[in-house]
Amino acid sequence: MKSLLPSRIPSFGYLNIAQFLGAMNDNIFKLLIGYLLIELEGVDASQRILAIAGGIFVIPFLLFSSLGGSFADRYSKRNVIIWVKGLELVVMLSGVLTVWYESKEGCFGVLFLMATQSALFGPSKYGIVPEIVESERLSRANGLLSSLTYLAIIIGTFLASFMVDITGGDYILAASFCAVIAALGFIASFGIEYTPPAGSCEAINPVVIRQIYHNIQEAKKTPSLLTAMLGSAFFLFIGAFLQLNIIPFAIQSLHLTSTQGGYLFLLTSLGIGTGSVISGKLSGKYIELGLVPLGACGIVFGLLGMDYYSESLPMIVFLVTFTGVLAGIYLIPLDTYIQVASPARSRGQMLASTNFLGFNGVLLASAFVYVLAEVFTVKADKGFTVMAIIVFAMLIFMFWSLSRYTIRFFGMVLSRFFFRISLSGSESIPRDIPAVLFCRHSSWSDSILLMGTQRRCLSFIKDYGDHSPDWKTYFYRLLRIIPAPKHMHLYEDPESLKLIKENLEKEISVCIYLNHLPEDNDIEKLKICLHELIGDQYPMLSVMIQKHPKADPERVWEKPMSKLRIPAFVSFGPLTS
Repeated sequence: MKSLLPSRIPSFGYLNIAQFLGAMNDNIFKLLIGYLLIELEGVDASQRILAIAGGIFVIPFLLFSSLGGSFADRYSKRNVIIWVKGLELVVMLSGVLTVWYESKEGCFGVLFLMATQSALFGPSKYGIVPEIVESERLSRANGLLSSLTYLAIIIGTFLASFMVDITGGDYILAASFCAVIAALGFIASFGIEYTPPAGSCEAINPVVIRQIYHNIQEAKKTPSLLTAMLGSAFFLFIGAFLQLNIIPFAIQSLHLTSTQGGYLFLLTSLGIGTGSVISGKLSGKYIELGLVPLGACGIVFGLLGMDYYSESLPMIVFLVTFTGVLAGIYLIPLDTYIQVASPARSRGQMLASTNFLGFNGVLLASAFVYVLAEVFTVKADKGFTVMAIIVFAMLIFMFWSLSRYTIRFFGMVLSRFFFRISLSGSESIPRDIPAVLFCRHSSWSDSILLMGTQRRCLSFIKDYGDHSPDWKTYFYRLLRIIPAPKHMHLYEDPESLKLIKENLEKEISVCIYLNHLPEDNDIEKLKICLHELIGDQYPMLSVMIQKHPKADPERVWEKPMSKLRIPAFVSFGPLTS
């Protein structure tokens, strides 16, 4: 089958096609079933029908995401994708029959099966990306995959209404269109290159909660992995709240119809897709977790603005889109990190657990909207402020948990603002493992400079005396500065050496300022001591920094920023005594 497909399209391209068509199909068919049942049972039953349909669509993600993760870890992810896309085609053909007979139970049953195949598809869909895409393109690839998914949601939501209108309510023809889309997605799945099984031998655990608990315990062993999983799941909670709250908000505050309120949520989806692409470009060849708190901060301001400008349609259109863009920037680094940081043999299970947590967030969002409206009688516009407070609390948690990534990101931004950096020997910096850097400088500007040359988090060894006040101790801890006692050499302090080893094991590079090791003999002793401590696993590099205190005065008026952006030369090389 694969030989019949154009070879000029890369494997990731076929994955995008299969995912795009599947996401579009989900949204078309879900709405078609809703429209059909409302037509059969009357408009008065619309809220009940949509509530039941929403619950039926979420339940399979809670029941079968873990099973999908087991399949992804035990078998070739490409083969799992083909099987699941084949299942989608069977489900859509069954959907045509249920629509033909106008069976309420059959429609809900097909909706359940459709969500089941999506739940099985998710872990393999995301898990295969690191296997078919080069690591330096991973962030951009995830940004593209996410943006196309939200574009599919937008198109699917539009096509459902459009097809019902242009066919005069011919649901059989509309359902047949969904079957054709499923067939095209099934064919596209054969264009994905074969990937070998991950090699997991763990038995499939039928008790979902126990399996999820086991996965969470495993995730705790990898730095920041559980934080990324919780942050990604929280995104679905925010998205579900926006989707449920936007229509009552449009009716109460903007005096729009429910349909027009639905279009506002499409702007959110468009914003998320745009933000996903932006996040991928900002991350470049690396995973930029420092963008996560920035995105969460933007979501807070967007939600507060939607309450403050609740009666201004132009401002709401801008703020809804803005919030979506920042949500996309927030999401992509988390999803990419989960893919990369998860152990290869359990990547599918980690992705499945993220799905499970996320769809619990969807259910929680439904309950949250109900409690706000029915129990506390909070209007929809004030609901955005309540959600902003919750997101702010999550922002504090994410900032503290990912502080080293956030500080490194802002350090990089500051370095680009204040310096024009020239690099030499950057190819000696390892990409996949941390390193130990030795530098004879110790100013704050030198630290900012070094952050601008690294895409890996850095901890710094700096002496600040033995009697520093508490506030300074906490400040240094936040900046990941390891204290070196002033009264002894570093190689004589077991506590500092232990912290160096712990940072390296957490995938964090360490920069040792040598101002308290003036003699070459002292440096050699430290090298020997570190070699005994960490072996040859982590390379040791020398760093030289040269800064010009002023820019070229003849060019200050020509380029005002040249006075601010000081030329700086940073050189990396093998460490020699």
